[in-house]
Amino acid sequence: MAGFGQAKALEGASAPMQQQEPTNDPLKNIRAEMSDINSNKPKTHIFMAVVGKENTGKSAIIFDYYQKYCNDFAAHPNNDGMEPKKFWVIDFDSGGSATKSAYYSENENIKCWEPWVYMEGGRSAYNYPDTHDRVINIMKVALEETDNLWGVLISGIDQWDAVATNCMRIADLGLSKDGIEAADNRGAGDNTRVQSQWDWAVRVARFHQLTAMCRALVKRGTRVFWETHMKDVYKDGKVSKTDGAPAWEKSSAGYMYQIVHCRREVTTDDEGEMTGEKYTATFTKSKTDSTLQGQSMTTLVTQHGKPPKFMGLPELERLE
Repeated sequence: MAGFGQAKALEGASAPMQQQEPTNDPLKNIRAEMSDINSNKPKTHIFMAVVGKENTGKSAIIFDYYQKYCNDFAAHPNNDGMEPKKFWVIDFDSGGSATKSAYYSENENIKCWEPWVYMEGGRSAYNYPDTHDRVINIMKVALEETDNLWGVLISGIDQWDAVATNCMRIADLGLSKDGIEAADNRGAGDNTRVQSQWDWAVRVARFHQLTAMCRALVKRGTRVFWETHMKDVYKDGKVSKTDGAPAWEKSSAGYMYQIVHCRREVTTDDEGEMTGEKYTATFTKSKTDSTLQGQSMTTLVTQHGKPPKFMGLPELERLE
């Protein structure tokens, strides 16, 4: 019996110990994501900047692109009785609401958001910190609605840059009390100049909170468009009507998948008399379709005495 007991003891001692899973594995979620290697692949390839001077057809080509989607959706027999996805415009410069009112007033799926929060009292029109928070909150709702959201247009990204700059001065560094005082960088009166170049990193961080949320929308299948104007550059003592750099935070171009530069030029007859205007769009960046890189397309032609001919930019469909 003693030998039997000793054998049982040896048997128990040689049995392998069962390995227990760690109760708090910080890498558990990462390992779970490995089961679907394509889970983080963007569901759309459109994160596009449309840049150009005033009245060069920037918003027009994006609205037209959406309307073509709506028309195709309605024509498809499987979509009978269904609603197309929505198109949102965060309308800093009122260009989106003007375009909708003039050309797309019957399309109820276009929502133009008012981003500005206005001051109650005081001398400044805009409450910049509250405007920043409102835009971020609109984007949070957009991230909840991606299944039903075709695209988001930020109309006037140069105005968002101004919001970020003024928030830095007013809310983050406490250098100014309102937007008017923040515009004076001389340090006059109660206003104080930005003391260090490193302080400008706050403005950059403010600006790119929107960038981060836009990239998240793209990953979830919502197209994102930024529309911005060009900074003035001078040639021969005059402001160039075609040249300039986009008015935004200087690293913004690196985040874009596509950049389209819109221009407008006068057309003349053999005697040099103006006959109309030609609008063009040039792909200065096309990360996801190299065949579009550097290509220019005519989007609108006007001629005296004739109806305008609008072509839009159908090449955008190649980016889908």
